[in-house]
Amino acid sequence: MNSHSYTPRFQLKAAPMMAGIVLLGTGCLMGIAGMIIGGSAVMSGTRRWFRGIAEEYEALHPAWGKQTKVAMTTARDMNGHRARARSGHV
Repeated sequence: MNSHSYTPRFQLKAAPMMAGIVLLGTGCLMGIAGMIIGGSAVMSGTRRWFRGIAEEYEALHPAWGKQTKVAMTTARDMNGHRARARSGHV
């Protein structure tokens, strides 16, 4: 029998291991921050692009919005007139 104590062949030093963990965590946080900043820049650009398209569309068809308002006002007036006619207050 062997009376020698067991010593593992693979040993790690604590200081370099902790430094690696700290650097890995810092890198992950920087990556997440980069994704947030980059995503907000993309969303801001998309929003500006969409607003530009909407303004061009409204410039090409300025009367469409007015027609909708007129149609809604007419329908509301007609519905109100019908309600008064039914109640006997013509």
